Order: sequence, then C-alpha cells, then structure tokens
Amino acid sequence: MTTFLRTPSHRYEDPLDRVWITCAERIGFRIERTSSAYASTDGKGTLLIGDEASLDPDDCLAQMILHELCHALVEGEDGENLPDWGLDNASGRDTWREQACLRLQAYMADGVGLRDFFAPTTDFRVKFWPTLGDDPFAAPASAGGRREPSCVAGRLGAWRASQPRWAPHLKAALSASAAIAAVVPRNTSTQRQNENGLTSLWDCKGSPPLYHPTGHAPQARYYADHSCHDCAWCYSDRHSRHCHHAPLIRIGEYAPACVRWEPAAELDCQSCGACCREAYHAVDISPRDSVLKEHPEFVVVADSHRKLKRDGNRCAALSGGFDPLDRYLCTIYDERPKTCREFLLGGANCLDARRRVGLSL
Repeated sequence: MTTFLRTPSHRYEDPLDRVWITCAERIGFRIERTSSAYASTDGKGTLLIGDEASLDPDDCLAQMILHELCHALVEGEDGENLPDWGLDNASGRDTWREQACLRLQAYMADGVGLRDFFAPTTDFRVKFWPTLGDDPFAAPASAGGRREPSCVAGRLGAWRASQPRWAPHLKAALSASAAIAAVVPRNTSTQRQNENGLTSLWDCKGSPPLYHPTGHAPQARYYADHSCHDCAWCYSDRHSRHCHHAPLIRIGEYAPACVRWEPAAELDCQSCGACCREAYHAVDISPRDSVLKEHPEFVVVADSHRKLKRDGNRCAALSGGFDPLDRYLCTIYDERPKTCREFLLGGANCLDARRRVGLSL
C-alpha cells in the first residue's frame, strides 16, 4: 500500500461556530476553549467555553456563545467587567437574572425560527425553558406582568442589543444561522437517528417567522387577534398610519401585530414611571413653572440651570413603584414643570423611555 505524506495547510472549522466566534469578536469579546470550565468569563473580555470533551452531546458552541452574549446584554457594561458577569452561581440569589438571559435568548432565537436549536443545555433547559410561552417576555399578572424582574431585565437587554455596538453583528450572526439551517437536510437515515439514542440537533430547527410590513420586527403568531390598529405605538399623521418603531413607513390600519405589539388601552403612567426614573437624568424647569414657588425643595440649580431634584436614578418627586405590583405617583403632579406636562403618553419619547427601562421592546 502506498503511503502519502503531506503537511496540512488548513484546518476544518464548523461554519456555525465560525459565525458566532466572529460575532463575539466584532462586539469585543475573545473566545477561548478550555477543559477547566463549562462557560465562564474573566471580566476582561474573554469568554471561556468548555472544550469538546467537556461538553454534552447536545451542546453547541454557537448556542453557548449566544447565551454568554445575552448575559452581557442583560448585565450591561458594568457586568462585563466582572468575572462570570458578577453573578452568584452557587446560590439562588441571581436565578432571576439567569432567567432574564434565557428570555432574551429565546426572543432572539425566535426571530430566526431557531428557539429549539439554540435552547440552553444546562438544567434550565428542562426546568425553565419549557415554561416560556410563545412570548418569552410574558409573566403572570400575579408576578408583576410586564414589570416582573426577569422580563424587565430581558427587555432591557433587547434594547441594548439594538445599539450600534451590538445590532449589526447580532443581526448578521442570526441571519447566517438561519441561512445555514435552511440548507442543512434533516436526517433520514434510521442508523443516524438512533446512534446513541440521539437525533441530530439540526432536526430542532424551525422556520423563520414573517416580518412586519415595516420590516422592524417579526410578526407574532401569539398576537394573532391583534393588529397595528390597537397597538400603543401606532399613530396617525396626515391621514396615514405609522409606527413609532418605524415612523418613516406608512402602514395599513390592520397590519398584523409584531412582537413589539402592546395594548394601547393598557398604557398607563402609574404602572410605568419610565420617564420619571432612569430613562432620563434631568428635567429642566423654566422661570414660569409653578414648582419653583410651590415646591422649592424639589428644585436644584446646576450650571445656572434649574432642574428637578433627583433621588438616585429617579425624580425625587416620584413615589411608589418599588415592587412590580406597586403603582407610581407624582407628588407634585399639579405643579409639575412644563417639560413633564408636554410629555405625550404613547408618543415616541414615551416609547424610548419604556425601552430604556425594560418595559417595551
């Protein structure tokens, strides 16, 4: 038998792995495979992912990178600078933050029809993932509804994902994942299906959802009974209808609801408070505002500008809202500044504020 000797000049890489490694690098993270950790971060930009020998058969490097990126989005830049995102994995203290990560992961994977494919492979896959409904950011009213902590943190991560550092790279990676999934054939061989009693992870792939006519978000089958007509973010301008998520595009009155649909009838300042807390950091007071005379204790002067006093990340005049079922209240409502009076419920600034605090997508 003839023996051929050669020196390889290339090595094979799984295309899906390459897609997500590149995505992480373009966002600002390095991927390092290791035998000493399942999934971890050093707080200095390196994501440590277990090597092939340490992972389960249904572990997918792409999914694990996506999961860690979702952690980064939920925890924000402060969390990026801490080992393991600053989470306590030894107790149940941060379980809700892990759940927020998983809600965000499901939301992003749903957008390309790969929720089952990108399912986490830890115990959360059997304990929490199956409890997520069609809308991964939905929680019972008894738990706080839209204000349930893991839903809020997950939506806030989705808002961060829309920022320039993240958006183009995540969109490219998710689109590439869907394109790869579309051309991978399902197993038809009985032998391959029964190997070790496991079927291929690729058999979990689904079909990407249709997009809203504006192109800003996928349509939502779970809102099939609704449309733009009863969405909080749909508005009329010059005899045509538009969406605050895509204001330059004219839409039909009964265009199908998307994943960002919210009931217009339930948009309520006292269950929100977004514009009065961390969404914005200052409210200017004009010389004519009655709050100057009626409530001087809430007025501060900074750089010759009069502003409403802040108490931490919220207006000092805002009370309530300290748990998901507690309502917000402005204690100087009748004398609130003109800036507050002109803030439009259901307007573009209202949407921006709600997205910044994790109440809207």
